Amino acid sequence: MKPLFSSDEEANAASSAPAPTLAPLLNPGVMPDALPALRPEASAAPMVRVDISGIDDKAIETLGGNTGAGVAKVSAKLLGTVRASDADVFGTQLNELIATSKGLDPAKLRSGGLLSRVTNMFGSVKEKMLSQYQVVESRMDALIGEMTRHANLHRSRIQDFDEMYKGLESYYQGLDADVKKGEAWADKLRQALAQQGAAANAFEAQQATELKRRLERLEKRIDDLKRAMLMATQMVPQIRLSQDNARALTDTFTDIVNVSIPAWRNVFSLYLLQLEAKQSAAVANAAYDATDAAFRAQADMLLENTETVARAKQRSLVSLETAQHVQTQLVTAFDKLEQISNEGQQRRRDELPKLQELERELIARFSPSAS
Repeated sequence: MKPLFSSDEEANAASSAPAPTLAPLLNPGVMPDALPALRPEASAAPMVRVDISGIDDKAIETLGGNTGAGVAKVSAKLLGTVRASDADVFGTQLNELIATSKGLDPAKLRSGGLLSRVTNMFGSVKEKMLSQYQVVESRMDALIGEMTRHANLHRSRIQDFDEMYKGLESYYQGLDADVKKGEAWADKLRQALAQQGAAANAFEAQQATELKRRLERLEKRIDDLKRAMLMATQMVPQIRLSQDNARALTDTFTDIVNVSIPAWRNVFSLYLLQLEAKQSAAVANAAYDATDAAFRAQADMLLENTETVARAKQRSLVSLETAQHVQTQLVTAFDKLEQISNEGQQRRRDELPKLQELERELIARFSPSAS
């Protein structure tokens, strides 16, 4: 494969190209009144002009524009088959399986007191464990279906990457053809510029400027197409690496379905049997715990009752503190009574003159002499 960017070759080709002068647009031979600057110094041999009629701005703009349509269709097809929730379903199924498997612990399935756990452990807890294991089985079946779907998905991706590779190859070939076409156009424009002689007027000068700008635009377009070819070559190993990854994922999910999940079933079966043994040991320990708790409770109650009865038997009918309290309250009552009686006698003595004065005022008010 030749290098995409060959500036040295382009420079050599430009330097080796002939540079004869191009006849001016206006022919001084048929213009007797032309200025001396427009008259030819010597008669030159007629020269064939380069045909650049098809190399206009529209052609340069569309150069390489239709090449990427095929690879774009392939990419659009692949993006249309991808759903954002595909990867999440697998994680959700796995998390549900793990969470359900953790629920197989008998300690999380028991409730109630000590005696109820002893009497009900062989019944309800075992039934709960079996029902929980059935849920684990259903979760595992769902996980198998999800892994199988992922394996088939990546298996189809291998074919998609092949199709993308072929489309990229066609894309590269189309770009290469467009680059060659553009380079041929650029050679013609360079020849046309080389055929331009000294500008005889402003129109010829503007024509040379437009050709130069068109050549610059075409060279920029060719450079963009070469860069697109470089990116296409960089995508080739990426596609093959992604295809190898898809093969590896397909093998991985296939191994999980065919090897790992059957092993999981055996592990869960053994785990359930171990839970039954653990349950039986827990029943025996619960019975021993119940016996110990009963003897301890009886001994504690005996000690408490003995102490309470003995203290009740040694109590007096009336305690000394109670007798002292009664006598103190009695003496205080007599003192209060005497104090209140003295206060009442003194108040009556103090109020007697005021009552007599009120009586005299009443008699004087209603006596005949007052009227």
